[in-house]
Amino acid sequence: MKTSLVVNIVFLIYVVILIGIGVVAHKRVKKSEDFSAEYWVGGRSFGPWLVAFTWATSWTSGGSFIGTPAIYYTYGWSALLWQAGAGVLGIIGILAIGRRISTIATESNCMTLPDLFMDRYENRLMGLFAALIIIIFGISYMISQYVAAARILEIMTGIPYAIGIILFTIVVGLYTSFGGLRGVAYTNVFQGLIMVGGSIAIAVILVMKVGGLSEITTGLVNLDENLITGNGPDNWLPINTAFSMFFVLGVAVMAQPHVVTRLFSVKDVDTVKKSGVLVAVVTFVWFMSLFVSSIAGRVLIPNIDVPDQIFPVLVIKYAPTILAGIMLSAPFAAVMSTVASLLLSTSSAIIRDIVERNSKESLNEKKLKKYSYITTGVISLVVMGLAINPPNFLQAIVIFAISGFAASFTMPIAVGMFWKDATPAGGLASMIAGFLTMLLLYAFKINNPLGFSPLVWGLFVSLIAIFVASKFTKKSSDEVLERYFGE
Repeated sequence: MKTSLVVNIVFLIYVVILIGIGVVAHKRVKKSEDFSAEYWVGGRSFGPWLVAFTWATSWTSGGSFIGTPAIYYTYGWSALLWQAGAGVLGIIGILAIGRRISTIATESNCMTLPDLFMDRYENRLMGLFAALIIIIFGISYMISQYVAAARILEIMTGIPYAIGIILFTIVVGLYTSFGGLRGVAYTNVFQGLIMVGGSIAIAVILVMKVGGLSEITTGLVNLDENLITGNGPDNWLPINTAFSMFFVLGVAVMAQPHVVTRLFSVKDVDTVKKSGVLVAVVTFVWFMSLFVSSIAGRVLIPNIDVPDQIFPVLVIKYAPTILAGIMLSAPFAAVMSTVASLLLSTSSAIIRDIVERNSKESLNEKKLKKYSYITTGVISLVVMGLAINPPNFLQAIVIFAISGFAASFTMPIAVGMFWKDATPAGGLASMIAGFLTMLLLYAFKINNPLGFSPLVWGLFVSLIAIFVASKFTKKSSDEVLERYFGE
């Protein structure tokens, strides 16, 4: 695909704005009296809009504008059932457990997810193990996003893949390293507004082009009646697959460390409630707009060689030039917002949960700043090196990473927050059981036992482990029971 000079100029302006936002955030970091709190959790000062957009954009990735529209385009109305988990459980997560997590995080000065585990379960080994899991799956996830970013640049501007990887590394590394969570949050709001507003505009343009929603449905029926049925073409979404994807795209959201820790940045409990409502509205409008655009695209362009290219093709072909430039920035924005959040969660796992906790001497502010900047930059370079020769099946890597996080962390979070009898040993057993179940199923290529994804089995084993281990091991201390459950 070839894009016009105007489109490329708009994209360049977008990148410059991102770097500028990072510079502004860096000034705030420099002025802060508590570097760690400012860098990792934004000084616990974020309001509803910042929390909502950082939650939503950290959760999504480049696949939201590349792989997801391809699914909608290929399978029609059944894809809504495939996406249902992301629209329901992610929102339930922020509303159901958000207030409890944010309150505990503030009271206990938790800045990372391992912090929360160590505070609830009083288990240093659990904190270390959680940090290692974040590093393993975080780097895996980032590799796929770096590759996606380079491919987007390749399609849009003709920049060679290797150069695209380097440019992406520089841009995202700069504003993340120096801006911390505030830099990520500010850019996420800017990027989120582009993604949502642009998605609505494209949907309206394409619906008008086809002639209305009823004409879209008629067009789909004429192409293939299965495009409007529950299971979709070729029975691609049987009930067990739909059930699995409900958990992969829903439950998984609640246990992503780069998403959950956004709850640590809120300024008060009321912010959590308001941000939960905003997340619900933003994500519903966003994904429905993408869905409508994609099925309209199926009617307008019935056959495309590479379904992953359907969204950029529709934008270039039907959108006004300036809007096309803005919307072609959207997949890049989605990638950058996810990578920036992953970079912070991974570097915090190294600095705070491994280096700082195991250092014989406490690290002063100057050393923390130096180590944090260097670590974030080094991780970015490491991922760049791994992404230069990209592995196959990138979407499989994404599913592997988010499923790994969810299998390891969901039950220790959900059960630990609401069941007072969850013990330190129970929490560790649950985390290890979920993690190993996922790894073993993937290692032996047992992808879907009885038709269910490895994540479903990981969650099941993790749940059993926390209940069984907690029944036979020492209870949590009175202090923890008092702070968490008032007992």
